[in-house]
Amino acid sequence: MKKGIVISILCITAGLIGNSAFADDKEIKPIKLKSKCLKQNPLAVNQTDHALLDIYQQVCDKDNASRVNDLLAQAAMRMYELKQPMNALKLATQLQEQNVRGATLTDVTFLASVQIANEALQHMRSSEMRYLSNELTYPPAKQLSDSIRVALPAPDTSTSKAITDESVKNEMRNTSTNNTTRRTTNRKVRTTQPTRSTVTQTVAPVKRQTAVTPTVTKQPNTAQKAGSNPFDSLK
Repeated sequence: MKKGIVISILCITAGLIGNSAFADDKEIKPIKLKSKCLKQNPLAVNQTDHALLDIYQQVCDKDNASRVNDLLAQAAMRMYELKQPMNALKLATQLQEQNVRGATLTDVTFLASVQIANEALQHMRSSEMRYLSNELTYPPAKQLSDSIRVALPAPDTSTSKAITDESVKNEMRNTSTNNTTRRTTNRKVRTTQPTRSTVTQTVAPVKRQTAVTPTVTKQPNTAQKAGSNPFDSLK
């Protein structure tokens, strides 16, 4: 009985391991495109990314004829993600020349062009040791910078609260409460202020000084009259 249980457990385990290994092999199994598909899509030649090859495999499937343009736009975006901006821009340009339009193609064109321009600028500065020229390269770079500044992302309003009648009433109620609290606080502050003592300054009256008239003592006139005889006193 025990041997049968052990054998059953071993069989189940082996089956699970085999299934998982088969699933792994199925997931990592490389995709090989047919020669006809590669001839119709030359940008898929020498590509090794599984996701990109899967997109091209769907493109070459006749059942997806109505989705070919969307799939090729996805392929262009995948090329950009794989650091292949030239191939991504080439594929996007081909689709636009066929009057294919869409947000994905616009994004691919912008992203690939910016990456190519950035790589060229880095090469100019690090390898060629030169700057942008005022006559040729700087004006379009400045124009692109100004256009990007105008097209900045809009502010995120997903976390903002919706304005409703109830929210307006609550806001008014909170404002009224805050104003009442401030008034009460101001009154308390006013009543608790110390009373300033009034200091009365007494000004002493200014005494008027009486003018002192100097007393002049008349001295007897001892001056001798002119022409008198000095010997009169001896008479």
